Amino acid sequence: MAPLPSTSVTWIMPILNGMPYLPEALQSMANQTTPAAELLVWDNGSTDGSLEELRRWIPHRIPGRIFSGRPLSLGNSLAALALEATTPLLARMDADDICHPARLERQLAFWRRHPHLAAIGSERRCMDETGNLIANPSRFPSCTHEIRNLTLRAPRMLHPSVMLSRSALLECGNYRDLGDAQQPYWSEDYDLWLRLQAKHLIGSSTEALLDYRINPRGVSQEATRTRSAALARRSAWMQNAAAFAAISEPGLAAALWDRQLWFALPVLKRLCRHLCSVDQFPEALRLRMPSFRHTASSFVRRGDWLTRFWLKWQSQKPAHHCTTCQ
Repeated sequence: MAPLPSTSVTWIMPILNGMPYLPEALQSMANQTTPAAELLVWDNGSTDGSLEELRRWIPHRIPGRIFSGRPLSLGNSLAALALEATTPLLARMDADDICHPARLERQLAFWRRHPHLAAIGSERRCMDETGNLIANPSRFPSCTHEIRNLTLRAPRMLHPSVMLSRSALLECGNYRDLGDAQQPYWSEDYDLWLRLQAKHLIGSSTEALLDYRINPRGVSQEATRTRSAALARRSAWMQNAAAFAAISEPGLAAALWDRQLWFALPVLKRLCRHLCSVDQFPEALRLRMPSFRHTASSFVRRGDWLTRFWLKWQSQKPAHHCTTCQ
C-alpha cells in the first residue's frame, strides 16, 4: 500500500479564548514533520486576543482558514469544521495542547497498518497550566475490542489526539450537540464514539503523541467537577444504546445504566453477543477480557448476587489480553 500523503489530513480546531496557550499549539502544528493540508479553526466568540493571534499564523505560517462571527457549541462547531474540510482524514486539536513533531507522520503510518479503522487516537503526556509534565492519571486502551468494551460506560479515546475518517464521521451523522436549556453540557466525544462504533472499528496507538494540558479552567475539567459530565454521558447512552448495544427499549437502557435491574445477567449476555457480532470477536474471549467484566460489573446493582457470581466465575478463567491491534 502506498503511503498516505500529508495532503490527506486537515486539522480541525474549535476555540474559545485559547490564550495564552494558543501560540504553543499553533507552533506545534507548524513544526510537524509531515504537515497537514490545512488548519481549519472555528472561533466561538473569543474575547482574549485568540482571533488576532490566529490571524498572525493563518494563512501566512500555516495554510488554513478561520471561521468567526458565528459562535457555536463545541459539538456543533466541530460538525461545521468537518463539513468545511475537503480531505479524507481529519486530525483533532485543542488550543491548549501541544502536538509532538511527528504526530501526523506517526498517525499516518499507523493508519497505513490499520486501514480498516474509522478513527485512531494516541496516548498522551500530561502537563499542568505552566507546561510542566505531571503524572499521567490514566492510560488509554489501544485494542479495538477493549475500547469497545470500555465505551459501554464512558469515552475511552483521547479526543484531542484523534485522527478520523471524514467519510465514516459523516456516515454516522457527524458531530452533534443535543444539549438543551436544562442540560446544556453535551458529551460530543462519547456520543460520537458510540455512534461510530455501531458500524466501525476504532483503535489507538500506545505512543504518546500529544502533551495534554490539565487545565482546571477548561470546559471538560469544569464540567467533570459537577454532575454535568455524568448526566451528559447518560444522555448520550440513552440516545445510542439501541445502535451500539442492541438495547432498543428505553426503560431497559435506563435501568441498566442506573444499576436498577434486579437481574442484569440476561441483558449483559445479550449485549456481549451484539458487540461480538459487530467486531467479529469470539464471545468466549470477550468474556475473559478484564475490560469487559469490569465495565459489565458497573451496570450491576449491589444485591444482584447471581450476576455478580457469574462475572466472578468468568474471572476465574485465564484472562484474555488482545495483542493483535498494534
